[in-house]
Amino acid sequence: MRKLGILGGMGPESTLLYYKEIASGFKKRDKNGYFPALTIETVNMYEMLDFCKTQQYEDLSNYLLQGIHNLEKAGADFAVLASNTPHVVFDILEKRANIPLLSIVEPSCRAVKAAGIKKTAWLGTGFTMEQPYFKKLFVENGIQVVVPHEKERMFIDRVIAKELEFGIVKEDSKREIDSIIKRLIAEDGIEAVIMGCTELPLMYSGEVLPVPVFDTLKYHIQGILDYMFEI
Repeated sequence: MRKLGILGGMGPESTLLYYKEIASGFKKRDKNGYFPALTIETVNMYEMLDFCKTQQYEDLSNYLLQGIHNLEKAGADFAVLASNTPHVVFDILEKRANIPLLSIVEPSCRAVKAAGIKKTAWLGTGFTMEQPYFKKLFVENGIQVVVPHEKERMFIDRVIAKELEFGIVKEDSKREIDSIIKRLIAEDGIEAVIMGCTELPLMYSGEVLPVPVFDTLKYHIQGILDYMFEI
């Protein structure tokens, strides 16, 4: 069985979700009901975000590679980045790492395409909503991706950074994001919403919205489990 390496801490709340969901999903699939072999390496979320905001992608790649190399040394057979944001340098990391890396974007795109969605919204950090990298694969697969207005993006980014990263879910914040989604449905004609931040499931766990919701964390974990059980 392949040993997983999780590069986490970006932020801690989503890293906990990764561990919990992977452990639970693995136990259900394993014929003996065992838990998975995995190791977690945490990096400084704020350093990562600073590199992103200043577009120092070479420095970001080197910083994340240190963590990936530590996972390699710990015996990981493959690794994942437990966050959407650092995937902006995923292609670079994939080339330079000595073990396979599994993307969060690819399984999410496959799920949206399989559902026949042609136009979706992307909600996440300000960085992921504004960077073309996160939309590129969807566009290549014939899926149009729209994002909220600038003030709405700033609000969502603030909620993620100041609340969800610390496990805080406020009903006022949720209602405001709900209204943003409703506006995107009415004005932009979106058919679905991609939760492109691994903390957003904290706010929308079990929630039913007017359009289908695609949780990138969920599809990433499904892909991780599939890979762990490949022969």
